[in-house]
Amino acid sequence: MASYYELQINCNVNEKQKIEHILGKSDRDFQKDWHLIIEEDSSEYLYALNKFVSIIEANLEQLKEIGIKEDSISFWYMYEYEQQCNMEFEPAIMRQIGNLGVVLCISCWEK
Repeated sequence: MASYYELQINCNVNEKQKIEHILGKSDRDFQKDWHLIIEEDSSEYLYALNKFVSIIEANLEQLKEIGIKEDSISFWYMYEYEQQCNMEFEPAIMRQIGNLGVVLCISCWEK
């Protein structure tokens, strides 16, 4: 897997089952934690952060009801690059992520 975006919710086994009832099956088969991955070859790749924001905005109250807090949710940008690493994010999406109380994590590595 080269570059991709990942929505991650840190949770225990019981919470994961409840999250899957709300958001669907996790993209990773870990016993704990729930994940949604959008790879760079996906048509959703360019709008992955927007999709993540929409998912969390639409389901935050239900997630809170099962014990998931904002600080358990993170958006990851995993970026594989050659020679130089550059990225930019629109102010509107950064504001939305901040208003949700969700952390944006970026991990870069050279090919």
